[in-house]
Amino acid sequence: MSWAEIETRTTATEEQIVPGSSPASLDLEVFESFLRRSGFEVGDPQPERLDDLRNRGVVSFDDNQARVTLYGLLCFGRQPQSFAPTRNAWVQLVAYAGKDRADETILTGEAKGRLDEQVERTLGWIKALGIREEYGEIERRDHAVVPLRALREAVVNAVVHRSYAILGSKVMVEVFTDRVDITSPGVLPNHSTVEAALAGGHPRTRNELMANYMTTRGLMEVRGRGLPIVRREMLASNGTVPILVSSVDGGYVRLTLRR
Repeated sequence: MSWAEIETRTTATEEQIVPGSSPASLDLEVFESFLRRSGFEVGDPQPERLDDLRNRGVVSFDDNQARVTLYGLLCFGRQPQSFAPTRNAWVQLVAYAGKDRADETILTGEAKGRLDEQVERTLGWIKALGIREEYGEIERRDHAVVPLRALREAVVNAVVHRSYAILGSKVMVEVFTDRVDITSPGVLPNHSTVEAALAGGHPRTRNELMANYMTTRGLMEVRGRGLPIVRREMLASNGTVPILVSSVDGGYVRLTLRR
């Protein structure tokens, strides 16, 4: 069965095992930090740690062999992109000199690692593009390419809600002179509409465990608030609203933030 077919099964894609992985693929310090943030006491490693990992969806068993799940690898893995199903599960970064992809590329980057690292590295790359200075009568004001809180919410949504059953496609963050496009593989989950997603109504998450991890890490807002926060931040910054497109034919979701 192909990974593209997995999403139709009862078991969610994020709970599927990653072939060739093992508990040694995990960074247990990251897992223990997650437990502490979740309010659990963490002592010395215990013999039942493997059961703990299994109970929390980090590992599963295949022919009596402990394998790491997709969720476990992308949230707690040492080298998340070192396995075939996750080889392209990262954020590709491109800045152009104009308004479309035919224009000159002025900077590229790669935000790899665990999901939280991908978000933090993306924000760092955007910050490195510089700021716009605006001088008033008394003081100077600095403006990022787009409001960083709006960008953070957009990137978090892209890496958490993307379809990991689609192999070979990365999350794309493209910076043009007039906008920033954040494109994620897969369409809106569970037949959600663009209007409902932008309004924050009836939040539907494709990858519940990943969403919980990012919320616990402090990088994701309470479920359903992400896109309304993006809208509020953009309105306050430059009077524009985000544009969301869910392309069934193209198999992607794209959020556009106007500069």
